[in-house]
Amino acid sequence: MKDMQDTASLDALRQQIDNVDEQLLALIHQRAELAAEVGRRKKAGGETAYYVPSREAQIIRRLKKKNAGRIPDAALHGIYREIIGACLSLEQPLCIAYLGPEGTFTHTAARKQFGSTASYLGCRNFDEIFDEVEAGRVTYGVVPVENAFEGAVTHTLDLFVDRNVSICAEVLLGIHHHLLARCRMDEIEVLYTKSEVLSQCRKWLQKHLPNTRLEEADSTAAAAEKIAGDPHAAAIASKEVAERYDLPILASNIEDHHGNTTRFLVIGQHDSPPSGKDKTALVMSTTDRPGALHDLLEPFHNRGIGLSRIESRPSRKNLWEYVFFVDLHGHRQDAEVAAALGDIGKMPDGFLKILGSFPVAERL
Repeated sequence: MKDMQDTASLDALRQQIDNVDEQLLALIHQRAELAAEVGRRKKAGGETAYYVPSREAQIIRRLKKKNAGRIPDAALHGIYREIIGACLSLEQPLCIAYLGPEGTFTHTAARKQFGSTASYLGCRNFDEIFDEVEAGRVTYGVVPVENAFEGAVTHTLDLFVDRNVSICAEVLLGIHHHLLARCRMDEIEVLYTKSEVLSQCRKWLQKHLPNTRLEEADSTAAAAEKIAGDPHAAAIASKEVAERYDLPILASNIEDHHGNTTRFLVIGQHDSPPSGKDKTALVMSTTDRPGALHDLLEPFHNRGIGLSRIESRPSRKNLWEYVFFVDLHGHRQDAEVAAALGDIGKMPDGFLKILGSFPVAERL
């Protein structure tokens, strides 16, 4: 009798869940209709920027503040990213360029930002991603810019100097590396992966595979492709790559730092309006003279504007001439930020290029 009562009770709970699911589905459709109407009004008003990262950031921040239930913030974020992405596709179909093939960390970051509804274009290198965005053949591109432990992705920085694109969002992605192979670890003769990944797993490799030949691949997914027919080869890649290529994981989380995180930038033909918690990225330079860097930084110091990053790179125009990449706290439309940028722009020997303002990404 008790078993029958338990079954009846479970059936009743499941029916309640079904009822809630139907309500959720109806509300999602209602949200989609509202998003479609937003798209129609933007089109009628001549607006071309359908993707507004600041609006998305405000939605996620507001919902996280109200999240007092059993759903973790990271799960809530993922659910709403998919809902927002699906609704956005009703306003404008999105095509996102990333470093291919499928399964790379850049691909994962792009899907984290835009969801599964957008279409994706795998590119062979960073130059091609910038080309596709600059020519308007894709809506947005996603590129890595720095790793928490290995520093800047210098080729990405160099491309920003001469290319006509804007940064409109940033994505933080936790990076975990796995050893993939169809053989035992003591049978591995050659290991393929990206050079950046090798540097992030250096200590583990020295301890466990000290005599293995290391070969560079264009991407972690390309590394997995290389070992498909080789019984004595291995690759370092993500869990997504392992699943995509049906490769066994011999060792998990082999990165030297388990808090490893890479920051990616979303590039397009516009940046983002203020969200209330923003960054502005820029590149600047001046002639090589005593106090030159001080003069570039003084306008920010005088107005109490914090800099979260400053990176120097050769200008590639004259020997021993450098440009400085800066991330600052605040939006370019903020009065103090605008005034500081104006001061730099007035410097007779200064160069300033604003790369874009965008919402600060939160690590979940």
